[in-house]
This record gives sequence, C-alpha cells and structure tokens, in this order.
Amino acid sequence: MDFELTIDELRAVTAYATACAEPTMTIVEETLSHDQRPAEALAAARAFTEGAARSNRLRDAAAAAHSAGREAPTEAAASAATAAGDAAASAFLHPLAQASQVRHILGSAVHAARAAEAWRGEDPVVAEYMLDAAARRMTATVRLVLDRYPRVPPATDRIGVLMHRLDGLIRDPRPTPQPADDPGPFFHGTKADLRPGDLLTPGWDTNYGSGKRSNHIYLTASQFGAPLAAALAQGDGRPRVYRVEPLGPIYDDPNVTDKKFPGNPTRSYRTREPLRVVGEVTGFALPDPAMIEQIRRNAAELKALGIEAMDD
Repeated sequence: MDFELTIDELRAVTAYATACAEPTMTIVEETLSHDQRPAEALAAARAFTEGAARSNRLRDAAAAAHSAGREAPTEAAASAATAAGDAAASAFLHPLAQASQVRHILGSAVHAARAAEAWRGEDPVVAEYMLDAAARRMTATVRLVLDRYPRVPPATDRIGVLMHRLDGLIRDPRPTPQPADDPGPFFHGTKADLRPGDLLTPGWDTNYGSGKRSNHIYLTASQFGAPLAAALAQGDGRPRVYRVEPLGPIYDDPNVTDKKFPGNPTRSYRTREPLRVVGEVTGFALPDPAMIEQIRRNAAELKALGIEAMDD
C-alpha cells in the first residue's frame, strides 16, 4: 500500500464513475434490452455510494457487466456495458501508485465516451464532448484521489488515447480564453421581434437544447450562420436575423472552434456582455427545412447521451 484510501473517498470515486456511465445506458437499452447485467452493475454501484458494503454483489456485478460488453453485438453497446462494469469496479480502486489504477477512476467515463462516439457513427467530436463533460463533472474529492496516482501515459489504441486525453483535461489547467480580433460586422439569429437599440443579454433560457439558463449570448460574423441559428431557435415568430454590435469582448465559441472547426473558420463567437441591435437584415435565405429537422434529431440524440452545448 503506497497511501491511504478511505471508504468515503472510494464512495466518491464510484459516485463519479456511475454518473459518467449513466448517460450511455440509452445505448444498452436500445441494443441489449434483454440483458440486465449493465443495469445491475450500476444499481450495485449506486448502493455502494449510498452506504452498502464492498460486497461480492458489487464485484460479481462488475464482472457480469464486463462479460456483457464482450458479448455485445456492436462496439457502442460493448463500450456502454463496459462503462457500467467499470463503475461498479471503481469501488475496488487500490492504493498503489501505478498509472494502471487510474482506469478504476476514469475507465467508466472513457468507455462511455467511446460508446457515444461509436453510436454516433465514429464521430470523434461526440467523444470530445463526453470527455469534456466528465472532466467538468469531477468533484474535488475525486480530484484529490486522482492526484495520488501517476499520469496516464500516451497510447495508440483508442481507449488508451481517450484515457490519456481525459487525464490531461482534468489535471492540466485550461487555457485562458483570449478575446477575438474580428472587425465584424456581426449578426444574431433569433425568432424574437427586436428594434434598433434593443439589448440582447445573457441570463435568459436558451433557445436550444434543454432550454437551460445561458451564461452567454452568441453571435457570428458569417451571414450564413445567423439564418441557421434563426431557423433553429425556438418560438412562434418567424426567423429573423439582426446586425448587432457587441458591447464587450467576444470570444471564440468553444462548441464550434474547440470541437468541430479549429481556427474558427465559421467566425462563431459568444460573450457575457450585451449585444446592441443595429438593425434587421432582410432577404437572407433560410436553410433547407429537411436539414433543420435532421439537426434537431441529432441534437435530441445527443441530449439523450447527456451532451449539450458548453456554456460555462
């Protein structure tokens, strides 16, 4: 034994691992609806976090879910079942200063990311969103536990690559965003009826995803992006595009620039400061309705996996 791990710390690790695995249970339910082993693993993990002992039930449930993963018909289902098994197995983290032990902490999150990636047609952007969510989900207690272990080394296999990536996201300081240097003009798409001089401010329920309170307001320097945003916006009004003037610094939108288009070729931004409406833009072409419906379907599927826009 290289250091001490308390039972409360182990329960915190298992709570974290369980939370990371839970979103991909939708994949298990659709693909392995007859197989209760992954669900039993998560139930046993939850019981441990709520005070149950580290019993044979927990160990056996972890092994059974891992077996379900090996027997699954698809890569997505296999990884989702393995994530559930990893959540239960996390309770058996050993106090040994070995990088291999980090799987007990991060394995569930990594296999959940791999499951979502495979489920969405091998889309690495989806995996990156899942890893980002897992990094932000980590509690102070679990971070203190993780810091007792060596860093995960670089790897070439996909699980190893994702494990190394998540370990870095958690341990390395996030870069400080720098204000964007773009002269504009800037546009904002919405269904709201606005007038010149009106101020658009953060802090309202977003028009997208779950409708949660937004910390930013979004804008673009592309006249093609604003009509898409207007068409996707919720509400009963017609899609509208406004030319806007930011009243404070603007930053690259990480949902686009960090995940899909490095370098921000779409000139997509966000700000915590108000936008002043300069005037309405008319004569723009709306995207194909079929494309809008496909985007909405994709967003709903991603939401089922716990993926929504980054807005911290």
